[in-house]
Amino acid sequence: MRIPSATGRKKAFSTCSSHLTVVILFYWSISTVYVLPHHDTQISLNKLISVFYTILTPLVNPLIYSLRNKEMVKTIKEIVVSKASRFTEVSSSAMSSGVETS
Repeated sequence: MRIPSATGRKKAFSTCSSHLTVVILFYWSISTVYVLPHHDTQISLNKLISVFYTILTPLVNPLIYSLRNKEMVKTIKEIVVSKASRFTEVSSSAMSSGVETS
């Protein structure tokens, strides 16, 4: 299958890499849980790793697809910039009033 345009190849690779990331995360966490020996000390580690394939993987899929949407990326950037500017304003006003920020 040939993709003639550079934009098309970039978009296809982006989709493929997103899918591969989620699949690798899913299978890595499952295989780690089953390969590690079961000792009492590793029960908490197994529980933590199982969170990856039961909760994190399904949550990552919508995030990946929403970040491919240009409007969503623009909105996220606007939110981050507004939060950063508010933080800068608070820090500069606190420093000018003599209050230490740590």
